[in-house]
Amino acid sequence: MENKSVTPKTLWLFAVILSLGFIISSVVIGYAFKQLNGNRDSITVKGLAEKPIKADTARWEIHLTTSRATPSISEAYQLLDQQMKTLKSFFAEHGFKNVELQLGNKSSEGYYESVETADGRTIREFKGYTAKQSLVITSRDLAKITQAAKDVYLLDEKEIKVDEKPEYLVSNLEEIKMSLIANATKNAHSRAYEFAKVGDVKVGAMRSASQGAFYILPESGSDDDSDYGGAYDKTTLNKIARVVVTINYAIE
Repeated sequence: MENKSVTPKTLWLFAVILSLGFIISSVVIGYAFKQLNGNRDSITVKGLAEKPIKADTARWEIHLTTSRATPSISEAYQLLDQQMKTLKSFFAEHGFKNVELQLGNKSSEGYYESVETADGRTIREFKGYTAKQSLVITSRDLAKITQAAKDVYLLDEKEIKVDEKPEYLVSNLEEIKMSLIANATKNAHSRAYEFAKVGDVKVGAMRSASQGAFYILPESGSDDDSDYGGAYDKTTLNKIARVVVTINYAIE
């Protein structure tokens, strides 16, 4: 068998490949070490703040539809005007002024009922026309709104059906949110301090911060504690405002 000797060129090529391997390995190990240290020199915590608030305004949007179908569109609008007049009188009796009542546009549509034929088929049969119009009540007198909502059942006997409920709103949400963010940030720093104390390190400068969920919840509370999305309860007068922040601190 022929014995081939290793040439200087081959040795040189082998040395170059081996050197490149060491260089690449050193870079990868160095990067991993840097990442490991990067994870150790900071801490990420969540801060929570909440406080009780109360609605200061109410908005009630009612969609009135005529109680029965009429042979013509003009008759549907006449019936709508009569029933809207009754509805507005109801609110006037509860102390609301015209300036607090805003009427929307009128519209009409055909009314159909499902009817079974002699051969067992179900068809939609035209019965006439109905008309509808919205009425929006806006007021800061929450006692009036609450009382009217309790008494709205009295309109049933006048063939007026009101299914919608008032919305109880908070007008200074941005101001409330800013104050809660400040308190939540303090809470996050306190949590970071406790973690750092156990780990025998010190909390350094804030590196990043982000606001998570902002909630307006019923006073009775809620099980929703997700970090994003938030919620806005509009059904109750007394509420809880809550905000969550996520903050990353350097540690020393």
